[in-house]
Amino acid sequence: PENIIGSPLERSPSPGLSQTFSSVVLQDDAHGGWQSSWESKGHVPTFTSPTPAAITTVEDDDDDDDTPIGQTVKFRSKSADLASSVQVSATRGNGSIPPLFVISVDDPQKVGDPIRSFIMYTVHTRTSSPLFSKSSFSVLRRYSDFLWLYEALSMNNPGVIVPPVPEKNTFGRFDENFVQQRRLALEKCIQKMANHPVLAKDPDLRFFLESDTFALDIKHRKADSVHEKGGLMASIGHTLTGPRFHETDEWFDKQRAYLDGLESQLRGLVKSIDIVAKHRAAFLTNNHGDVDLAVATKDFATSISELSASELGLQLRSSFAALADVKHVAAEAQSTQSQQDIITLMSTADEYSRLVSSVRMAFNSRIRTYTSWQNADAEVRRARQIHDRAKAQGRLPTDRVGHTVSLVAEASGRALDTKHEFDQCSKLIKSEMARFEQERVEDFKNSLQTFLDGMISRQKELIGAWENYQQLLLSRVPAAGHEHGGLAARPANA
Repeated sequence: PENIIGSPLERSPSPGLSQTFSSVVLQDDAHGGWQSSWESKGHVPTFTSPTPAAITTVEDDDDDDDTPIGQTVKFRSKSADLASSVQVSATRGNGSIPPLFVISVDDPQKVGDPIRSFIMYTVHTRTSSPLFSKSSFSVLRRYSDFLWLYEALSMNNPGVIVPPVPEKNTFGRFDENFVQQRRLALEKCIQKMANHPVLAKDPDLRFFLESDTFALDIKHRKADSVHEKGGLMASIGHTLTGPRFHETDEWFDKQRAYLDGLESQLRGLVKSIDIVAKHRAAFLTNNHGDVDLAVATKDFATSISELSASELGLQLRSSFAALADVKHVAAEAQSTQSQQDIITLMSTADEYSRLVSSVRMAFNSRIRTYTSWQNADAEVRRARQIHDRAKAQGRLPTDRVGHTVSLVAEASGRALDTKHEFDQCSKLIKSEMARFEQERVEDFKNSLQTFLDGMISRQKELIGAWENYQQLLLSRVPAAGHEHGGLAARPANA
């Protein structure tokens, strides 16, 4: 039988929140009961990349991190290493099963001059997809390259919810803890992109993962994109200045309201976990005299350890020394727990708070397709008016009739194509929302399971330390009683 573990998020919400966290992370029914019969019941597979090695360098992106640079021979030699333990179970080129991807983001290195420095990452990929020239490869990428990929995939795939990259951080950009969180977030982001059935086939994703001349090629790609489309922000601007959009599907209005509530709850959850983690890890010792749990426990252990070295009896000194060891275990447990708070629950909550913005961007892509449809429709009306006016005034030569009719037919064909694209985008968004909800529940369940397993393990370790200390004390009581004629020497019925 399965163990039923009560979630700590099922408690009453804090005064600042309007809904319990359990409705955010655990329930299948979303805010407002939006789920309907179109929701896919199939299981969306999840892929877990191997746990990368601990970071030994300091990382970040700075304001200069918007123009890729060339890859150095030093880093290219480092990127050749990929963990041999990672195995891809599918056979390359076998179309009977979806291709598998195992992607890791490792070895963040601070490069560049002191003023315009940034972080370069090594992205390792193993895949069974026949779209790639090799089954295993490694490349160097910087944070701005991930941003480019996100924008490219969003533009190429209207209606698809593209996993977002982590946000920039103005302060503490080279802090080791920030580097760790950034690297893990980038790894999860690129892995989810590769796992997506639509995004996995996008040429830009393939270009990002395997190009050895990415830094050079991306400059031409950016120039072409700006010349042809103006980029993602320009397309959003055209949407705002285009035909006014009137929503006709009530489902989308409900989803927008649901997303507003979900985002508020997730940001509140992130803030709460962040405060708890900082208090655990002694990050908040400040001028107001606040002392965190790990610091207080460690200070207490140090004091006991110093006391054990004083001029006391041998047994008392050894008892104090053993107690100091127990308190050191407790302090280490609190410090480790604070890191796990961030890596498990907080990272997942932060990811989905950012993912809400990607959902909204997918909704906006539907408006872009609607704008294209309305513009094409207006072109049809304009072509017909020109044809009808010229025909009515008798200014249309017989040999030009076929030409104007063909112009009307071409405009009508484009209008039908754009209408079909709008309808397909609407259907795709609904299926993407079903996928989003399914993955949200699964990801939070896995995070909670990892969080609770780690907490239980550390508590068991701490209990074991206290039990050993208790046995140590009990083993010394009889000897002390016989030696000094104390209570331990008395009969049991005394």
